[in-house]
Amino acid sequence: MSVYAYSSRRPRKGRPPSTPAAPIVQAASGALINAVLAYADIQIDMGGGKIMLRMSEERLTDPVIRKPLGREAGRLSDISVIWDEREDQIFRIIDSAPGRSHLAVVEAPPIDEPTFELTPAALAYLEAHRDAG
Repeated sequence: MSVYAYSSRRPRKGRPPSTPAAPIVQAASGALINAVLAYADIQIDMGGGKIMLRMSEERLTDPVIRKPLGREAGRLSDISVIWDEREDQIFRIIDSAPGRSHLAVVEAPPIDEPTFELTPAALAYLEAHRDAG
């Protein structure tokens, strides 16, 4: 006869219900970024030679754009590309997918660039010499 250290009739507690894990969102693929670069129809000037490229709702439904991307086509609305005109390269990729919102840029940082305004005398000079040049 076996003797156990605990009663077999003792109520056993099951595992506590766990909270569902957040879905893992993969980083944007090269094909997704290339699609935004090639087909973006919204361009927002951010200053400092940088432009934010996005796709409009109408453009997102275009089958020519969606078909090559397959399942990833649903992420097109989440991706924004900030393009640096001065360096002619990608500056930053913004992915606003759920679970990646910590990477989203809410507001563009201020860029200190010199600004100037023409004086009335300068405007008069330009107007007087418009036909000469």
